[in-house]
Amino acid sequence: MFFNWRRSRADRQELLDEVRRLIPVFNSIDLKTIAVIPSANIAEHATVGEIEDDAVVMLNKIADLCEPHGISVALEFIGSGAFTINRFDTAYDIVSTVNRTSVGIALDVFHFHAMGSDCKDLAESDGRKIINLHLNDVEHLPIGAPYLTDEKRLWPGDGCVDKARLAEALHASGFDTSTVPAAVEVFRPEYYELSVDENVSTAYRKTKSFVEQYLTEQ
Repeated sequence: MFFNWRRSRADRQELLDEVRRLIPVFNSIDLKTIAVIPSANIAEHATVGEIEDDAVVMLNKIADLCEPHGISVALEFIGSGAFTINRFDTAYDIVSTVNRTSVGIALDVFHFHAMGSDCKDLAESDGRKIINLHLNDVEHLPIGAPYLTDEKRLWPGDGCVDKARLAEALHASGFDTSTVPAAVEVFRPEYYELSVDENVSTAYRKTKSFVEQYLTEQ
């Protein structure tokens, strides 16, 4: 759901109507957190400040609809230069300004790495604002390269991400590894060729190893 930088009132209303339509679906499956995605390839040469201000308004509107149903909204920054919100620090500034317990960040390891988000910013953040975690890894490619795409993702622990440093920053932020929902997100074409059983068993084994090595409190 591309939630921000909708330039007309009708476009914004269309998004909010879609959220209203989906809330009963979310309730029916007991979904407690939804991720919203920033817009990409916008025509305007918008500043970071303009993008942040717009995102704050839209997140508040979405939260106004979701909050009464016990549904939280996770802003997922996307680690690509085409996207309006592509680094952790920008996403954190936005959710901090919104300042609602029902609005936080979805932190995807790939996206954190792909645009060079800083572990120092993560360590100094309030980890309670990270409400969803996506685990994966990535090939060793230049930060910000146009070919550093989802197809270059790897199973958790199999790539170049500095896992120890990232985990140290998460722990320093106060992020609660025991309660925050986590998912494996890998969109690598070769993995689609595996059988369902192979995918599930590999994801389980790789994720279990990753969590035990990096995210379990020592």
